[in-house]
Amino acid sequence: MSIAHFYRSIIESLPEIIIVATPVTVPETGQTDFLIEYVSSAWEHISGSSRESILGKLVSQTIYTNSSIPWVEIAKKALSEGGSINQDHFSELVEKWLDITIIKLEGEHICINIANITEFKQSEIRLKQQNIHLSTLTDELATSKNNLNLKLEKISTLNQKLEKLAYYDKLTSLPNRTKFNVILGDILIEAKRKGSKFALAIFDIDNLKTINDTKGYDVGDDLIRQIAMRICSFRKDGVIPCRFGGDEFLLIIKNYDHDAELLYSLNLIQDSLRKPFQLLDDEINSSVSMGVATYPEDAENVHNLLKYADIALSDAKRRGKNTISLFHSMMQEKLISRINLEHKLLRTMEAEEFQIYYQPQFDVLSHQLRGFEALARWHDEELGYISPDDFIPVAEETRLIIPLGKWILRKAVSRLQEWQQALGFSGIMSVNVSPIQLRHSDFLDNLRCILAETGIPPRTLELEITEGILIDNFKESIRILEEIKKLGVGISLDDFGTGYASLSYLQHLPLTTLKIDKSFIANITQNKSIEYEITDAIVNLVNKMGIDSIAEGVETDEQLQVIKRIKCKTIQGYLTGRPLPQIECRSLIELGVYTIIE
Repeated sequence: MSIAHFYRSIIESLPEIIIVATPVTVPETGQTDFLIEYVSSAWEHISGSSRESILGKLVSQTIYTNSSIPWVEIAKKALSEGGSINQDHFSELVEKWLDITIIKLEGEHICINIANITEFKQSEIRLKQQNIHLSTLTDELATSKNNLNLKLEKISTLNQKLEKLAYYDKLTSLPNRTKFNVILGDILIEAKRKGSKFALAIFDIDNLKTINDTKGYDVGDDLIRQIAMRICSFRKDGVIPCRFGGDEFLLIIKNYDHDAELLYSLNLIQDSLRKPFQLLDDEINSSVSMGVATYPEDAENVHNLLKYADIALSDAKRRGKNTISLFHSMMQEKLISRINLEHKLLRTMEAEEFQIYYQPQFDVLSHQLRGFEALARWHDEELGYISPDDFIPVAEETRLIIPLGKWILRKAVSRLQEWQQALGFSGIMSVNVSPIQLRHSDFLDNLRCILAETGIPPRTLELEITEGILIDNFKESIRILEEIKKLGVGISLDDFGTGYASLSYLQHLPLTTLKIDKSFIANITQNKSIEYEITDAIVNLVNKMGIDSIAEGVETDEQLQVIKRIKCKTIQGYLTGRPLPQIECRSLIELGVYTIIE
């Protein structure tokens, strides 16, 4: 085998197409082209046509037909410059990717090497697509990560908001009841571990209802916020403030050794809350009442600490405003007794087992019977006689005073009607009315109904109010009293001088009578006593105002003589008559005057 034949056999076995072409001038155009003189057998495999189909043909008319690449020009460049020129190309003719290399051979020949790189290109395309897909996934992953981080931030923010809503009071931002239980539980565990002590104080605002009623709830809310700010200033002293809702706050006090030290800290807090508050355009004074229970002296668990502090708070509120009460076991016993009394009170009311006694009132100078004050009396089979001082406050707290007061008023007026018809009695029946009862929505309608049903002259009925009517919604109370006055019913102010009222209030109240409390009368005989001076001034004023005056609790003839001297018009007390059952009142009405009871 010749060398030429050997090389030819090698070329023929190659997978690439080998084309040898010679430059020629095309007669029709005068342009240079290349005439194909040899083509390897790979042509048939790649192009799908016989090699004879392109032998003797021009390059521009065969493999480069419809190509956007100027192959003839490239071939000419390779021929003139030497070397090789390579170009990838997708042939629409054979629908394959081809790697074409043009090489200048010796003489005026060129070699065109055409390799089928379709699989490589497809792999390359797939790899690019995979890279694109991977890049897209990477971008999506980065985006997802960013989105996830944003979502996590939103979740974290939402969790913080939810935690604030769940554990903190919206108005004050203080820990709420739920958070308080967690805090107190942790402190309790710590105190048990260390053998330390702490106190729990519950307090509420004494006059919040009055502020809400007179100034509006916005002002009341502002007061609550400012109180929260003031008690927060005590955190540095070991005080943890919380708000239970409404006007109720809780304080956990940790840093103290003795009760005296605890009370000192609580007094500091209480004093800070007594200082005026600037609410909108008003300067308002307030105060708080506190109940306190301690660990471990009073209780060793959360439930009992809260219960005992609340019992102490109730005791503080009963003893008056701006009061601190430390829990002791007697309070719980009193509470149990009070609850028992409440149940008995309800059953007694339902059975209408109360009795009404009538205490006479007499004109000081003429000794004539002015009238009676109707007084509720309660004798229980188990407890015996129960004082009004014990059951009336319970009735007011439970609002049972509304039906009880309605029953007493109806019974007393019915008795007055009976005496008027049977005995010709023309005196006055005085009936006590609680502030709660007076401000109840149906009070005026019920009063009108009783007057209409009994037909008594309205002037013979007198309603006794206490100074408590002045502390809540004064304007509304005045409106109701004016309506009562229009009906012709008298109005008496009881226990004057013992509470909130001052002489300046008298000009605003449509009073017919003012009752001077027995605490003034008790010491009125002492030489130049303050009680005498006050009573004398009050009587002198009301006489000038045309208001009747009644001295309560007159028990001695000496007191009676002083009362005469200061020109008080009417007396009421054990000296001239104890409260009587209705059957004993008939003879007194018939007699019409009093005799001194020895």
